[in-house]
Amino acid sequence: MKKIFTLMMASALLLCSLASCAGSLGDPDAIGNYTPEVDYIVTEQGTFTFEEADGNTAVLVKYVGKATRDDHVVIPEEFNGRAVAAIGNEAFYNLAAVVAVTIPDSVTTIGKYAFAGCTELTEVTLPRNTLTVDDYAFAGCTKLATVNFNDMLTEIGDKAFWNCGTLANATLPATLETIGDGAFWNCTALTEVTMPAALKAIGTLAYYNCTGLTSIKLHNDIEEIGDFAFVVDGSTLKDKIDISTCTPDGYVAEYVAGIADPTPAKDEAETNA
Repeated sequence: MKKIFTLMMASALLLCSLASCAGSLGDPDAIGNYTPEVDYIVTEQGTFTFEEADGNTAVLVKYVGKATRDDHVVIPEEFNGRAVAAIGNEAFYNLAAVVAVTIPDSVTTIGKYAFAGCTELTEVTLPRNTLTVDDYAFAGCTKLATVNFNDMLTEIGDKAFWNCGTLANATLPATLETIGDGAFWNCTALTEVTMPAALKAIGTLAYYNCTGLTSIKLHNDIEEIGDFAFVVDGSTLKDKIDISTCTPDGYVAEYVAGIADPTPAKDEAETNA
């Protein structure tokens, strides 16, 4: 009898435990405790580390290559049957060995600092479904000469192409709506910029110190232009700006008319006098 009672108690405890687990799994609050599964793929090139994400997608969170130079990276399109939808933050950060990268069409977002500091990268083609190039994504890619934008991109983040001094070919796509603060800061090789019809906002210092610019075409539907968007050290690019299609008393024309040369810094002795 005692043995039977003990077995009944053990069964009851097991059932309670299962019920508790089921209750926890069914509790919406338990979602906050979910930790995405992280795994990797090893190829002849190197190791691609992924994180499973929502909607049967995956994020590439890190790449470690085997090559010490001239690394031509081909990012996998899938991981465990999941489409690779994003290049995660800092995934290729400071990898000077990378000279070329092929990004699959499944990628919609290129994360913060994703390729920042890839100083040997010379050309990038954004896949057809990429909507966002996030902050600092290609910052400091000092040999990046060409960016082939797609026909879907809507946002270029803050300092996305900061200090890309050799960037000469970067025709903005018709779908682009936002250019972030300092997005093309010190891109001295740029010579012409035509703002696409969809563009609504140009960030502060967006084209700061782009000394090579000879033509900047703005349009009437731009709603916001940040301070010093078209300024070089000690002067402005005002005489390079074409507002021929803009209403004379509209926002864009008034913004350009109000551009003034930067105030020179006062001598320290004079300031303290």
